Amino acid sequence: MAVEDMEDEPSTTANYIQASFYTNEKDVVVPSNAYDIPTTATCENLNALVNGVIQAENEKWETKRFEFLIGETFVRSTLDDFIREFELDTETVVKIECVLGLEAPKPLHDLPTPDWVSSVHVIEDRIISTTYNGEIIFWNKKGEKEEILGDRDRGTTYKCSAILKQTKQLEGFEIIAGGDNQTLTLFRAEKGVLQPQTVFRGHNRSVECVAISDDAKRMASGAFDSFIKIWNLEESDQSTVFEKDSVNGGGDNSKAKKRKENFVTKVPMVTLSGHSDAVVSIQWCIWNPAHILSASWDNSIIEWDLELAGEISRIRGQRAFTSIDLNRKTGLVVASNTDAVPRLYDPRSKEGNLVKQSFIGHKGWVSQVRWNPNDERCFVSASFDKSLKMWDIRSSKTSLFDLHGHEDRVLCCAWGEDGRVASGSVDSTVKVYST
Repeated sequence: MAVEDMEDEPSTTANYIQASFYTNEKDVVVPSNAYDIPTTATCENLNALVNGVIQAENEKWETKRFEFLIGETFVRSTLDDFIREFELDTETVVKIECVLGLEAPKPLHDLPTPDWVSSVHVIEDRIISTTYNGEIIFWNKKGEKEEILGDRDRGTTYKCSAILKQTKQLEGFEIIAGGDNQTLTLFRAEKGVLQPQTVFRGHNRSVECVAISDDAKRMASGAFDSFIKIWNLEESDQSTVFEKDSVNGGGDNSKAKKRKENFVTKVPMVTLSGHSDAVVSIQWCIWNPAHILSASWDNSIIEWDLELAGEISRIRGQRAFTSIDLNRKTGLVVASNTDAVPRLYDPRSKEGNLVKQSFIGHKGWVSQVRWNPNDERCFVSASFDKSLKMWDIRSSKTSLFDLHGHEDRVLCCAWGEDGRVASGSVDSTVKVYST
């Protein structure tokens, strides 16, 4: 079947390829016929064809925008250009996957900060970031800064953070931040002030990453000292509370004592040793609540058993890792390294620790990666090339969207459950996009 009406230039004799379409999308049925398609066809032409043949079979069909995937690459040009660039074999029927297209992200907010942005979170009611001058900043959904005081660690460089307790109003909100003062601090918002509640001491160098277990009872942290520390977050815990008075040989040990600063100091439950360089990213495993994954500058990702306090398996990369993120549905890990290529791993694979996919497109180191919590096939990457890229793991050679706007290296990113994407940069801004 020839598709004559797809030719945009009737004066030019077009070459044709034979192609068939298929899809794995729910509630979408694409006829599997083979079509003669001119190589001058663009994505718009393919969309018109696919919507037309679906509508011929289903009168109730409403036109939708598709992305078209050949192999592991989205079509972003004419078929002729695609065939030449990727040396596509056209002597057989070309199979083209139809993927429902996403709306292009739109800029929402450009939020100034006093220093480099080290971490960013997107939650239902607000955006939260930490900065290199030791501030924790809250913005509401409209992008308006929420005024809250908190001077305890002003001047300390924060490198990482994790949210312990979310509240619709800021009162009672709890966040943990760690940095170059070798500690982590649990803060709670009380009467307009971010008050330190617990200080976690045990690392010997800058704390680079932190993650909280799903039940919010345990915390894992990694640092430049190459160690991982596991901490007890339960309010009833007394076993890991450091009592200064007891060291001096006096005092009542029956309950946690707060010093004049009015916070409790805790020491780690467990210390894990196995990395030989800075630990820069940690994730709690979904297949076993007593397991964690850690990534390091020593070119490895380790799965740990916390009950045994030992290493279970190790993925060895070619370069230092800068971050990992575990997909909460599939168990796949997307990782970034000190190069321009995010990579996909399956830590439970028995076929050897081979890279499942490498995603080509950035032009600088990738600093952080984060999965879309609503779509297990999509993730976002932040890079030193001043951009963000949104990816579909079905296409490793072309990104879904590129997000520009930062004037310097992008250090962190987040993808919220409400679809918003945020990024923090050396240019001292947080940028927020809708998807």
